[in-house]
Amino acid sequence: MTPERWAQIRQIFEGALERAPKDRAAYLRVVCAGDDTMRREAESLLASHDDASGFLAKPAADLGYTLHYSGEESGEYPTGFRAGPYQLERRIGRGGMGSVWLATGPEGAPLGNSQKVAVKLVKRGMDTAEILRRFRMERQVLASLDHPNISRLIDGGSTAEGLPYLAMEYVAGTPIDQFCESRANTISDRLKLFRDVCAAVQYAHQNLVVHRDIKTGNILVTEAGVVKLLDFGIAKLLRTDLSTLEMAQTRPELRPMTLDYASPEQVRGETITTSTDVYSLGVLLYKLLTGRMPYGLTTRAPDAVRRAILEAEPRRPSAVILTDESHAIPQATQKMEVAEQKTKVATLETRAIARKRLKKKLSGDLDMIILKALRKEPQRRYVSVEQLSEDIRRYLEGRPVIARIDTPGYRFAKFVRRNALGVAAAIALVGVLLGSAIFFAYREREDKRRFEAATIALERQLLRADLAIGGAEAVRSAYDLANAIWRAQPEQAESQRDLAQAAAQMGGIATDPNTAAKYFSEALARFDSLPREGRDSDLDRAMESVAAKIGGIELERGNLLAALSNYSRALQIADGIAAMEGANQSEATRLALAAANSDVGEVLLRNGARAEGMAKLRKAVGIYRELGHDDHAGALEEKLRRQ
Repeated sequence: MTPERWAQIRQIFEGALERAPKDRAAYLRVVCAGDDTMRREAESLLASHDDASGFLAKPAADLGYTLHYSGEESGEYPTGFRAGPYQLERRIGRGGMGSVWLATGPEGAPLGNSQKVAVKLVKRGMDTAEILRRFRMERQVLASLDHPNISRLIDGGSTAEGLPYLAMEYVAGTPIDQFCESRANTISDRLKLFRDVCAAVQYAHQNLVVHRDIKTGNILVTEAGVVKLLDFGIAKLLRTDLSTLEMAQTRPELRPMTLDYASPEQVRGETITTSTDVYSLGVLLYKLLTGRMPYGLTTRAPDAVRRAILEAEPRRPSAVILTDESHAIPQATQKMEVAEQKTKVATLETRAIARKRLKKKLSGDLDMIILKALRKEPQRRYVSVEQLSEDIRRYLEGRPVIARIDTPGYRFAKFVRRNALGVAAAIALVGVLLGSAIFFAYREREDKRRFEAATIALERQLLRADLAIGGAEAVRSAYDLANAIWRAQPEQAESQRDLAQAAAQMGGIATDPNTAAKYFSEALARFDSLPREGRDSDLDRAMESVAAKIGGIELERGNLLAALSNYSRALQIADGIAAMEGANQSEATRLALAAANSDVGEVLLRNGARAEGMAKLRKAVGIYRELGHDDHAGALEEKLRRQ
């Protein structure tokens, strides 16, 4: 079987898993289009999946990424086989690369409250250098992680035949989406579970590990409601290139990923960063809250899925709920409406009400949170998983979220929801007072509007003059003025841009790193909120400068992951400016590109990624030499010689 054929079967299998068991046969008849061999292979994988119970680290088609498949049982292990001190009891998952078994550990082994473990084994005959390298990498990753929401590594070794195995914590749980549906969890319950997933992923990121295969099948929830993140088989270690899975295989079907949850940069084979996991978490949250995938495809063809990920915009979650009446919506909405019904049979009218209720629940903040996580450009997503989780917390507490433009009206609406009774009384009192003043205010309104417009135009000229002058006093004056103008005209992009530039200069004059970081972060957030059609090269240069400065502050603090994230963003922006200018790149553009490569290279070296770091530094040296900046080039060459 060719890799292309196996990739197609795997996609069909994953599509069938998303449907109710009773609908799978009809689905296979349609997508296989008379190809009986393909249908039988998919049915075989479904049967293997249904046989598994309890711990299921991965669907059967995902246990291996070598894209090798054999319909025979050759290379498998018999029940009772011993892998080191562990005796296999029953297989609970399998794939082209190997299998996962429920096993019994030795007496006195430190396995917690149970002597049961999940043992992952390479299939006999599949012990290629690449597969063995992935096993070593997975063991290296798991050994470095100790978190209550991550399935822990217990042991590892080799069988009597010399094949590697991993003994992992046995998790008797259910995939997170099925758990939520079986419990009819509310939206708030689902969001709290999602934050537990974020905590596990953020912990991995803090240990310089990118999971890059986050999906429902890799997240189990126990009966006690404890989330467990599984399967770091294709994870990437940022601190070393020893265990990264290089993209030498350029054909998309050979890249290690689950396509439905893959980010655009994964599909293109570009550098993987923590933003990749942010995107996959966005897909996961979309599915948990809508029961659907973001792009609404009617086909499971890999090429169509890849095109959607790279070119299509995800549909707004709240809009999806009302578009397909035949599609089941999450049980949480049924619970909100149907629980009040005397009958257990939901009528069409009740289901319509449930859909409208869920649409209202998702509209606004949750829409914006999910869509921000799913941005095509990594630099426009959440800066970290922690920031995504914090926005969910703010939503649950009824506070403003950073995914939306922070206008006074939006903040006031949030305040009203949190203090409804007090605000209602205040509004009633104000209404009485205002009623007597409306008549007089009406006559003066037009004159006041014209006067305010002229005043704001003058103030805008003054603040820009202050920013051009520079100096601490002038910059503070400009920042105060920019805030006043923004409060008066928050809907205008010009007000937002002026305030972003003023905040950037406030960061530049700050003497305390924490104060500088606060203003730089404000500037970057306001730059991000500007509409794309209003962007130009000057704005991109300002964003690149601010991202680089935040990276420098994080580097001084010793926060290498945050420094790498911000320096990488600065480099991406600099690359974009250079690409836009083409062959006529300015010296300023070239200098910014050299500095960004130098910064990223420095952090990579500190992280232990020697080869990648030196490559970036060499690129910076080349640019400096071309521009005649021999002093900068010489300093970097000396650093390279010391490596």
